[in-house]
Amino acid sequence: MIKKKSNSFLSCDRKTSVNVVMWCPDETEYDEPVAVLQICHGMIEYIDRYDGFARYMAERGFVVVGNDHLGHGKSVCTDDDLGFFKDKNPGEALAKDAHHLTVLIKKMYPGIPYYLAGHSMGSFVTRRYICDYGYELDGVIVMGTGHQPAPMVFAGKVLADVVRLIKGDRYRSRLISKIMFGNYNKRIKNVRTVNDWLTRDEAVVDEYNAGKLTTFLFTVNGYRGLMNMILYVRKPRNIERIPKNLPMLMISGLDDPVGEYGKGVYRAYNSYHGHIDDIDLRLYEDCRHELCNELNKEEIYEEIYGWIMNHMSK
Repeated sequence: MIKKKSNSFLSCDRKTSVNVVMWCPDETEYDEPVAVLQICHGMIEYIDRYDGFARYMAERGFVVVGNDHLGHGKSVCTDDDLGFFKDKNPGEALAKDAHHLTVLIKKMYPGIPYYLAGHSMGSFVTRRYICDYGYELDGVIVMGTGHQPAPMVFAGKVLADVVRLIKGDRYRSRLISKIMFGNYNKRIKNVRTVNDWLTRDEAVVDEYNAGKLTTFLFTVNGYRGLMNMILYVRKPRNIERIPKNLPMLMISGLDDPVGEYGKGVYRAYNSYHGHIDDIDLRLYEDCRHELCNELNKEEIYEEIYGWIMNHMSK
């Protein structure tokens, strides 16, 4: 039987208790875990939304672990902290906490292969992580990412900085939210809800739309942190810091607006191609943003599992 455990650690902000969830394989089937898979979740969600994927991997011998990022899920002091990262250097906080979790888990499972997967905003956390801490990993899976034009990201950062000066770091701007997400449904016929772009699975979309932890507005601080991450991971000098021998799997849906329907994903892939020796790209037809919640999610799970096992056998 899979064991699901919860724990916590103190964030790099030195005040927030970071919520951690771990899925462990059946000890009667596995004397020791096959590997560890750490997950970085996306924006305006929480780690427990990956329960199905985590159980799939745990059933195959993996220890799966992830934390609620600062400003998400249970990693808040009060509800006012939802969508808020950290007063200073918000762009580095999430990767720092993710690395702290890696260090803790490696102490529990020394010598076990260690993989990191990140989705959406978590893909940018992951891409920052491998610039700073790539030496910790045996492989990385980047899901639902993008490579937005630098002028557009910089303009968004300037807007967030201006709003911050006028309204403060904790202000929740509907204008910035509309600019970020307002056109994401534009290619979908017969739109039902504002979040149809997430997945074709209507039950998942409805559950997302009904949740307190999936419907809050981001603070200006959160947007600043996200923009800083996006700008950080695209700089050639930071990409050069990634270990050349770190294998990467990049996967996305061809109907995902975050990846510009494949175009942005190709640009992200090309930014690493030539530096990382082993990088694979998979694009899934008809799939939207949340691959692990898509109608064909089992296919996605199998792809990730197969890729990891293939690289462990090399």
